[in-house]
Amino acid sequence: MLKIDHLTKHYNDTVAVDDLDFEVKPGVVTGFLGPNGSGKSTTMRVILGLDHPTKGRATINGQNYSDLKAPLREVGALLDAKAVHPGRTARNHLRALAASNQIKKSRVDEVLEFAGIASVANKKVGGFSLGMSQRLGIAGALLGDPGVLLFDEPVNGLDPEGIRWIRDFFRSLAKEGRTVFVSSHLMSEMAVSADQIIVIGRGRFISQGSVDDLTATAKGTVFARVSDPQKLTTLLEEKMASVVATNDKGLTVSGMTSDQVGEVAFAAGITILELTPQRASLEEVFMDLTADSVEYGSAMPGAMPHEQ
Repeated sequence: MLKIDHLTKHYNDTVAVDDLDFEVKPGVVTGFLGPNGSGKSTTMRVILGLDHPTKGRATINGQNYSDLKAPLREVGALLDAKAVHPGRTARNHLRALAASNQIKKSRVDEVLEFAGIASVANKKVGGFSLGMSQRLGIAGALLGDPGVLLFDEPVNGLDPEGIRWIRDFFRSLAKEGRTVFVSSHLMSEMAVSADQIIVIGRGRFISQGSVDDLTATAKGTVFARVSDPQKLTTLLEEKMASVVATNDKGLTVSGMTSDQVGEVAFAAGITILELTPQRASLEEVFMDLTADSVEYGSAMPGAMPHEQ
């Protein structure tokens, strides 16, 4: 289990992590979400002893990473897939890691095979694509057969087959009772691969729960397909709803429930062909939760300034 206990990390005058407090439990895949600059990578670095906290603690099964006698046997991590000596072969890189923690050499070939890169085991990693480097990083994380695993943006550079493979891989690790902590900016991927989601912004905790928990209370939309979409649009907008027209007499309505839309249409004699409430996506929930925590905002599309 991972425990982040009132963790604060300052870099000079910059507060990267601000009194962060949560637990990552075994047996589930936990997604770690936040805008750029929110403190996700800093939190993972503190967990792994690469940065020292200003205040608070980050522990692995109750211990600091620096106190673990054979850290690779307790925690595996992939933070930067390209942080490998480019002149080493994949096999020699893993052999060096194995020797540092008294892990048998035969384990190297096992994890190379599992990660799908056994065929390039004797090639220098400097020539690896990002996807191949990610697979090598995953092999390294598994080397000591640890119970706790951390991954920072693990699907970067992977093709669709690789993304599906890593999604199944996370699931299998969690089913074995391991602690799986995954930082990612891909909302759609976290929505299907994570059991629990932790959201932070500007270094502070914002929310935690399952995807269903987070989206259940969010404001969704209503899709309506009706006989007279123009008339219904006028009536709904009079009631302060937001309406966007789609193809085939369809409308996407925000700010009203499906019952309310149906009542307005019925009272006006408008025939309803389809009326479907649509739950907000994880991405929409994330954008709403972190709206005040985005480090760099952008103008709306189409608002690019022109040279005067």
